[in-house]
Amino acid sequence: MTAEIPKTMRGNYLEEFGKPYVYHTNIPVPQPRDDELLIRVEIAGYCHTETIVADGDYKSHLPLIPGHENVGTIAWIGPKITQSFAIGDRVGTSLFQRSCGKCPECTHLTNSTPNFCRQTELAGLTQHGGMAEYLIADPYWTVKLPDELSFEQAAPLMCAGSTMFNSLRAARLEKGGLVAIVGVGGLGHLGVQFAKAMGYKTIAIDTRSEPLDLVSSFEPRFRPDLILNPSQGVEHALSAIQSRFPNATGVAAAIVSTDSLPAFTYATDLLSTHGTLVVVGQPKQPLKFHWSVFVSRDISIVPGGLGQPDIVREMVDMVAREGIRSEVKVYSLEDINELVKDFHRGDMKGKLVVKVRQ
Repeated sequence: MTAEIPKTMRGNYLEEFGKPYVYHTNIPVPQPRDDELLIRVEIAGYCHTETIVADGDYKSHLPLIPGHENVGTIAWIGPKITQSFAIGDRVGTSLFQRSCGKCPECTHLTNSTPNFCRQTELAGLTQHGGMAEYLIADPYWTVKLPDELSFEQAAPLMCAGSTMFNSLRAARLEKGGLVAIVGVGGLGHLGVQFAKAMGYKTIAIDTRSEPLDLVSSFEPRFRPDLILNPSQGVEHALSAIQSRFPNATGVAAAIVSTDSLPAFTYATDLLSTHGTLVVVGQPKQPLKFHWSVFVSRDISIVPGGLGQPDIVREMVDMVAREGIRSEVKVYSLEDINELVKDFHRGDMKGKLVVKVRQ
């Protein structure tokens, strides 16, 4: 690598499960392979998945640098890379890395999905992530950022945004369809804006006042058509839906972006016949559904997840074009544990990100 790239860097380690992160100033800069990029990280987003990793659910090898919502500039380009990248390009990258390139998921001619390759590594989960000054990135999963999109606004798009954008596509709504975003926190507040920008009638649902106040404050074109609090019950919700949308017997799709088990039950109860439930949240307990959900109501359940690179490019272009914005609070690299405390506050809203570059 070039002389401009140092041998050590600042960053945070997860050294023990269930313990605070540990800040270091002498972490070795990672050494990418000839088919990989090295990113100088500007901003790293903090996501719910970080809490799952920190609890030990992924059984990650420690010490581990957390962070899988990462944006920055290209510092080094492997000589075997064929994609059109240049040193200094402003980019964002997904968590996926190092798929095998040989299995059916990697080699399908028309619909390759290397994120499902059994050998794929995950930044911040099974490989070092972006809560440090340098990060290895897979060129397949790295996208250039529009100039008008700041790093602070771009970082949340690399997981939260990509997941919600792709989940709306997975819902396969008809034009002008009615969708419920259940949980309007870090992911959901973006989902509401995406849904409105795509032309869908949109319901925002949460039990917390702060996220509901946030989506209520959006400019009119991004503001949800209806806001519901599940504490008022399903019957109240269905009555409100039918009053606001006279021809609706429920919602055509519900995207659940929270890990609360009752949220999945509530969302399913709001679906109209033939509706679609999109699973984004990751509760620790199994999801359970009565057989009548499928046999009597013809409900489909589909996964929500990160989009393929072409979908991510479509998303960042739409965000820049439409002026969609994340509600962002910025922390220094040294203050990561303060961020974690704030993340677990009941009044937390929007996305929390770390400014890595000094």
